[in-house]
Amino acid sequence: MSELVPKLQDNPRAALEQHITALQSESKMTRRNALRKINEEIFNNPANSDCDLTTVFPDIYAYVLKSFSDESEACRESAITIISNFIQRLPLNDYYLTYIFPVIVRRIGCPEIVEESEEIRLVLMELVHSIIDKYKGSHLLSPFINDFTSILTKTSTDPFPKVKIEACECIILLTKVLQRDFHFQSESFVKPVLSNFAHQHFRVRVAAVRAIGAIVMAGNVKCFELSITPMAEKLFDENTQVRLQVTLEVGNWMLSYRDRYSFWHRMIPLLLTSLSDVMADIRDTATKLWRDVGLQYMDENEEDLKKKTDFLKDVPSHYPDVKRPNLGCRVLVQSNIGKIVPAIGREMDGWQADARLRSSQLLCWMLLCAEEGATQHANTIVRILHRGAADEDQRVVLEIKRASELFGYFIIPDTWWPLVEAEVDSWSALLVITNILKGSIRDLVKVKVLHELCKELADPDRCRVRKPKYQENLLKVCEALMDLCKEDCAAVAEELFIINFTVYAMPVDDNKQFMALSNLDKLRYLEQCGKTLTCLYERHIRRILSDITSDALTWSLLTPDRCLLECVLLRSGAAMGAQLHLIAPLLKECLAVPKVDPEVKLKIFTALSTVLLQRKTNFRKCEPEKLEAFLKIVIQEIILPNLVWSPGRTSEAIRTAAVACLCSALQDNPEEISLERGGDGDGCDKDVNLFPTKESLEPFLEEMVPLLVGLVDDNSLLTRQHALRAICCLATLAKQRSCLTVEILHKLYFGENKTYAINI
Repeated sequence: MSELVPKLQDNPRAALEQHITALQSESKMTRRNALRKINEEIFNNPANSDCDLTTVFPDIYAYVLKSFSDESEACRESAITIISNFIQRLPLNDYYLTYIFPVIVRRIGCPEIVEESEEIRLVLMELVHSIIDKYKGSHLLSPFINDFTSILTKTSTDPFPKVKIEACECIILLTKVLQRDFHFQSESFVKPVLSNFAHQHFRVRVAAVRAIGAIVMAGNVKCFELSITPMAEKLFDENTQVRLQVTLEVGNWMLSYRDRYSFWHRMIPLLLTSLSDVMADIRDTATKLWRDVGLQYMDENEEDLKKKTDFLKDVPSHYPDVKRPNLGCRVLVQSNIGKIVPAIGREMDGWQADARLRSSQLLCWMLLCAEEGATQHANTIVRILHRGAADEDQRVVLEIKRASELFGYFIIPDTWWPLVEAEVDSWSALLVITNILKGSIRDLVKVKVLHELCKELADPDRCRVRKPKYQENLLKVCEALMDLCKEDCAAVAEELFIINFTVYAMPVDDNKQFMALSNLDKLRYLEQCGKTLTCLYERHIRRILSDITSDALTWSLLTPDRCLLECVLLRSGAAMGAQLHLIAPLLKECLAVPKVDPEVKLKIFTALSTVLLQRKTNFRKCEPEKLEAFLKIVIQEIILPNLVWSPGRTSEAIRTAAVACLCSALQDNPEEISLERGGDGDGCDKDVNLFPTKESLEPFLEEMVPLLVGLVDDNSLLTRQHALRAICCLATLAKQRSCLTVEILHKLYFGENKTYAINI
């Protein structure tokens, strides 16, 4: 019986007739077994190992390809397996493909999904992949470019992730096999592949990025324009592999894309952005690619860059502490910065914090590579720096600080100062100026900027602003100036003192006050004017007092002039001794006038009491004549008028403060509570007597004694206590100065006895 069965080699149709007939059966099992036996007979039977498959295929393909549409998934898979085996074993001939491709297109290349099984669609894609791989060395696939386009554009949007990935792999392979033909169809592939950029599986996104990279390389200009923005967006992808793949593809474009010279300004930002990626692998990859791009650009433009190459300088002496990009990278950025910087500015106005962060990082790299080439775009860059400095995201602010410092390294002060001069009312501008100064050259800054900047900042409308961010950045500008210009700051020492002392007198918090104090101490060191701040105050406190010109009637607790006067009284120490002629009129104006804010009066009286108690420190350098004149004004025109009784709780509080102040003046040896001792070699051991002689005390007694005696009947317990202490101090002092007469003693005696009787 076996001799009656024809051999496959001699008569393929007859040898497989039984199985072909079974394919018409209504039983799925029968059809599946028939396909399995056909496959075994043709490809696994040792007797048919030498069979010429070119004679078998024409007799069997129609039946097998028909099974691609079988309702049984297993039958369809078996049919695809048979065709795959044929493709692997048949010689290269487009004859076979003319029958296979139309069937594949019907199954997975139509607008609507015909093949419902995800697994079968994947097997079909693997078949397409094997066809491309088998025929990649020939030109036989060119007639089927439309079929490939239908299949791959559809399957690249398939719901099954593995089908998407396989489609992308086929597209990549097809761009290499059919470069010329693919070029004309390339636009059709872009949008379907880009739709995968938002897929939840990172492997799909990676495959899509690789496919877009290949499509752009083989496609026309339109493909690049459609792809560059989505590629830029993928630099924000949360997955490292996706960002790395984008970096690799963009780097490949910059090295090999034939129209790259028309799109440098679109590609440079993407690669430079990867230089700041959080992952070291991506940064290293981007660094290598950027270096290679620069070197290749130098080779391609050797003639144009010959002069620059011949006179190529080493790293300049004034350069940031980073590796300098090669000449090609620098020239590339210099040629395209005008197109990139405006785009950075638009991104900095966006609502996405990550986009603003990447834009600020990109600006740093642009400035580093452009160097002096950024000068003509300085105005735009400064606006971007101002916007970024005010950003609510501190990551952005940190990058803006770096960018500002780089800006200072490469842009001369004559260029940047006019651009920021008008903006010094803004704290963000002060932040930018601070960091620009950190990168600037000392000799260039001291010529003009040092004087003009200090003059602007010392303006009362600026240095007296009580806003946290403005004060902080105002102090930082001063610190940056002193760190940069050092001894040259002596020329603007007075302005620097005014700025820092003003903030010291009216800080928004303790931290700002400490920063101001630190700056004052740094200024003292730069001026070499002694070992304590008192020496600095002696030089400059006069200007502070001279600038207090506002009407005391308008003062409140927060008025800058009041804060400055109080700070001078409490902090200047021995420096105030030479300025009593300026202090006395100010005290008289705010304490002798009845309508001044009571809270202001209480504050100044308290400060004056402290001054009188710390007389050994405050008046040790004062001339006796000036001190006597000062005391005459303080007692006769300030303290005594405020001891006169008047109704009201407010008047009562002021009388208490005034008598306490008088008590401080009358104490012969008050307890010293010195805030600052003379550490510059000037001792504080000198005794300071406010009333050293009979003549200095006697003129006040006639008016002082009745007022004190009257205060012992005051409603306020505290006022009575201070009045009695003052009477005791006055009696002791008058006895020591030999001016305690019987009349005075009589008045004091009856006043005290009256108080005693009232208390009983």
